[in-house]
Amino acid sequence: MIEQEDLLAELRERVGGCVNCGFCESVCPTLPASDFRPIIGARGRVDVAKYLLEQVDQQGMSDIGISEAFYSCLDCYACVQVCPAGVNAGKVSEIGRRIVASKGTTASNQERPVARMIVEATKKFGNPLGVRRQCASWAEGLRFDEDSDTLLYTGNMYQLMAYNVSLTHLMSSLGERTSNFIAKLASNHTSIMHMTRFFVDKQLENQMSTYLRSIYTLLKSNDVQFNYLRENEPYPGTLIYDFGYLADFVEYGTRVVDLFKETGIKKIIVIDPHTYDLLKNKYPKYFHGFDFEVAYYLDCLKEEQFELMEDEVTLHEPCYFALREDTYGELSRLLEKVVRVEYPARSGKRAMCCGGPDEALFGDLSQRISEHRFSQLEATGRKRIITACPICYANLSRYGRVEDISGVLASHSKKQ
Repeated sequence: MIEQEDLLAELRERVGGCVNCGFCESVCPTLPASDFRPIIGARGRVDVAKYLLEQVDQQGMSDIGISEAFYSCLDCYACVQVCPAGVNAGKVSEIGRRIVASKGTTASNQERPVARMIVEATKKFGNPLGVRRQCASWAEGLRFDEDSDTLLYTGNMYQLMAYNVSLTHLMSSLGERTSNFIAKLASNHTSIMHMTRFFVDKQLENQMSTYLRSIYTLLKSNDVQFNYLRENEPYPGTLIYDFGYLADFVEYGTRVVDLFKETGIKKIIVIDPHTYDLLKNKYPKYFHGFDFEVAYYLDCLKEEQFELMEDEVTLHEPCYFALREDTYGELSRLLEKVVRVEYPARSGKRAMCCGGPDEALFGDLSQRISEHRFSQLEATGRKRIITACPICYANLSRYGRVEDISGVLASHSKKQ
């Protein structure tokens, strides 16, 4: 496991090239959404990291508050696209969160109570909110190929959005102090998390179930044989990793990998960008023997199955597809085969995040970012906005009509 010295060394290497030019601030979504608070921006996060390192060098410990700066980062990687030195404030924030979670360098506990609650619930129930059984309800009545060595893995991501939206509104209305108290209580008494099943946005739940069934239909119409674990399907641990709890992630992820091996699968079909990135790039790094083939479901579809229509849409590209080192272009290419696609001013390597990753810890900040992003999408003049990420969908659809690409493809399939 990575030790404090290694974290600090990596942090030093990450910030070493920064010349404080500020180019990153022109594209960082959180900076304007925070009314330009310096530490809630890409350059500010790098500056906080520099000061942290300076204090550690001088006194062996840091007494500055670093939690808000690093946890408010969306990890969208927009900053590195414009940085002349190639500094990635998202990677800096990732290391910063690990330092907070490890409690080894900062003078006080800066852990976010909600983050710890989610980590503990995931480890206990295999699901961040303890609603594993409810997450399988979309598949009721559907038939799967139990002998197949290919697994359809939803990772619970689409399903969790209906609970996340309701719970975020609840926690926001209670205020930070009360919310933190409840989170600390739930961390120590995880059975409380079962109460979350009563806080669900039924309309969003039904819509997400429809999209999941569309994905099922698209794969079946392409003659893909696959199994599904139903209520045995675990959450992949995305938030444990994102919140910086690396030791907990390795412990939890080992259980997920063992389950995959027990099922005898060879290929995993994932359906959202965050799970795709985690299984494609993170799991092989941390889990020896993770040699499964990982595919995004669009890779399994034949383009000749679809027919071009005159529909005009705007595409919101998820950050994990547009701004990562390994850009995933199948989303745009396949959508352009069936509809006429317009892109907003910020697209491609200048795409803007929906703000969704901040929803759990910084709800107000997330909402301001998503409102700004929706206005950019709406400015194209197209009435329909398409995305391929459940987080993006949940965060943007509150302002107007947003659709998941699975629904569009299903409606343009020649095999309806």
